[in-house]
Amino acid sequence: MVTDLAILGFDPETGRMQVEALHPGVTRQQVQAQTGFELLFAPEVAVTEPPRPQELAALRHLDPERLYTA
Repeated sequence: MVTDLAILGFDPETGRMQVEALHPGVTRQQVQAQTGFELLFAPEVAVTEPPRPQELAALRHLDPERLYTA
């Protein structure tokens, strides 16, 4: 699952949701604070790459009021 804070997946042993990667500038605490249950964090939490200019242009096209994009 991709959110505006992180990429989440599922722990293969427990089946519980876990954070796989954080978006730049986002902390573990921010993700947990926006979730209604306790998350696991992968042993190695990556940081996602920022969107490339053409990807950002596509996102801004989908978000003309800039609610999620700067």
